[in-house]
Amino acid sequence: MKEILFPMMTGDASEPGVLATWYVADGDTVAERHLLAEVAIDKVDAEIYAPVAGTVRLRIQEGDEVAQGAVIAVIE
Repeated sequence: MKEILFPMMTGDASEPGVLATWYVADGDTVAERHLLAEVAIDKVDAEIYAPVAGTVRLRIQEGDEVAQGAVIAVIE
């Protein structure tokens, strides 16, 4: 199982971000480097890609506020 983390996007780790868009649904099977999500913090957006192939299990909802470094999904 591989945890997918909200990236550290600012120097202030206490500043939360938002999971802007999921490009996968819970239970989807993905290949390595598949686009999983877009996240945003302040005025910076970033894309998150699958580091491994497997089945995605989402841990948060689209639009949720998320701490930097928090687990947003796992790939089994």
